[in-house]
Amino acid sequence: MGVRIRNNGKGKILNARMYEERHRDIYIDDNLLYLLSEKGVLVTEEMRLEEGIGRGGHSKHGEWWWNTEVPEDVKIDNYYKKI
Repeated sequence: MGVRIRNNGKGKILNARMYEERHRDIYIDDNLLYLLSEKGVLVTEEMRLEEGIGRGGHSKHGEWWWNTEVPEDVKIDNYYKKI
């Protein structure tokens, strides 16, 4: 899957399959994403969440966050809480 870090001053981390490439994006390939997520450095929500929970799940928004910069309205996948 990989992710794109938007180099636009906000640095959003986005699912590369869900968002088209833009000029100056920084691409992180599957292998590095796997390592970063396995260590809990990059985190996301479960794929699907019920309406009103978090931001609706990864399949709805496709965002990832650095583990130190998770917005308050995000419900991180329990997988990352074990790390």
